[in-house]
Amino acid sequence: MSDIAVTWAKAQDCPDRNAKQVLVHLASYADAEGEAWALIPLLAFEMQVSDRTIQRGMRALQGAGLIKSAGRTHKHQGKIVPVWTLQLDVGHANTKRRIAAERASRGDSGVTPRPGAGVTQASPQDVADVTPWGDTGVTQIGKGISQGLKPSASACAKAQRLWAEKAPERVSPDRVQAAWAAATERTRLTDEQLLAAVAVAVRRDPDFGRGRAMNLDRWLAESRFLAWLTDADADPSPGRVIWAGPAEIEAALAAVMGPDQRASYLDPSRWDGERRAILTRTGYAADRLRSLAGRALRGLGVTVECETASANGGGHG
Repeated sequence: MSDIAVTWAKAQDCPDRNAKQVLVHLASYADAEGEAWALIPLLAFEMQVSDRTIQRGMRALQGAGLIKSAGRTHKHQGKIVPVWTLQLDVGHANTKRRIAAERASRGDSGVTPRPGAGVTQASPQDVADVTPWGDTGVTQIGKGISQGLKPSASACAKAQRLWAEKAPERVSPDRVQAAWAAATERTRLTDEQLLAAVAVAVRRDPDFGRGRAMNLDRWLAESRFLAWLTDADADPSPGRVIWAGPAEIEAALAAVMGPDQRASYLDPSRWDGERRAILTRTGYAADRLRSLAGRALRGLGVTVECETASANGGGHG
């Protein structure tokens, strides 16, 4: 068992409580390099849950970028068990440092500075070379920028800085850069369009004021920015795209997905009344609607298609 892995696992933001428990239990079997393997029935026994619950937790952790396949397997009592790599270089290094980072983001370091140190509680400094490895506070954002992201030239870096002004603990530079590149490739949006969506969301999304902001990389991966795209950023109106299809579909999806996810995936989509089909901008949005609300949509006799895929002869669902 690696104490480093367990300490790291306890400090991470996970998709849900079940995923968090799976991560901590899996970490208890990790070595010093963060590699671990464990039988699913064993984890299920330790957590007193079903095998399927463990499998769902593992999928959620992969989606969040906290674990990935090591590309190897381990044979145990005639069973082939996959080896996992815990991503110890992302997220928070430990709970204590995470709390310190969150305090620093509020201007409260919890420590009285020495006279003449040049730092006060109200003015914490972004010094990259003293940032704890794996911490996701403001100082790590400075570290990411110093390693190649220039605030004056990179839309991604600017987006990180905007997000960090209100939720510094929700920005992990390496993960954000990967999610940013994937989002622009997936949607064909320009860096400037994506940056504009970030700016609008940071300024207007009430979740920031409630302390419930998402991780920026997850926000990008789930295409949440589609709901914040606007042609005129200076317009004081919210700038959201409004669903123009039947209200019954909007209500049904809100009931099973929640209002935020419904807005993210349904509002930017078009309605084809003749075929009773929701036409999404991206394949990712189509997949999310099918997986989260497939039963409700089938009950209404509605299908989901990606406009790009449909143009190429596919995408029905």
